[in-house]
Amino acid sequence: MTNTPSAGTPSPATGPSASTGGFDSTLIAAFLAIGSIFWIFVAARTTDPLMQAHSFVFLSAFILGGFALGWHLYGGGAKSDGYEMGVVKAGVFASMFWGIAGFLVGLIIALQLAYPNLLYFENLPWLNFGRLRPLHTSAVIFAFGGNVLMATSFYVVQRTCRARLYGGLAPWFVFWG
Repeated sequence: MTNTPSAGTPSPATGPSASTGGFDSTLIAAFLAIGSIFWIFVAARTTDPLMQAHSFVFLSAFILGGFALGWHLYGGGAKSDGYEMGVVKAGVFASMFWGIAGFLVGLIIALQLAYPNLLYFENLPWLNFGRLRPLHTSAVIFAFGGNVLMATSFYVVQRTCRARLYGGLAPWFVFWG
């Protein structure tokens, strides 16, 4: 399967931010800067060492997001010669991961119901049915189902409109957000 439209169809349109820059990049950069400043402030003002450690984790995530934004803008910017398939492929990969994880947990809890003495872990209370059922439900409905809906939406919108996804970074922001 190629990354361009079929012969006889117009090439996908590119938005103003499909190359480098644009409003979406500015908006994401502002969000990352405000988030970094906020988590620096939280780390400096908190008295709880655990909260301080978590604020440094969030600060690191915002800084890594800034580096990723810089890489996208100045290193490996968006290609404007075809459909945006990267976010669709990432959505399919995430769907497969969460599908396997959610269905595996579902298999474990189904076997716990069928064979309660075989899969009862007295020393591991977090592996009992009551704790794994919400994990299975959330993983299958929200993680697997949500990623499937998002990936298929990104794929179908491009094909029906015969246009590249607008925004350059905006679809990725939706995917990771």
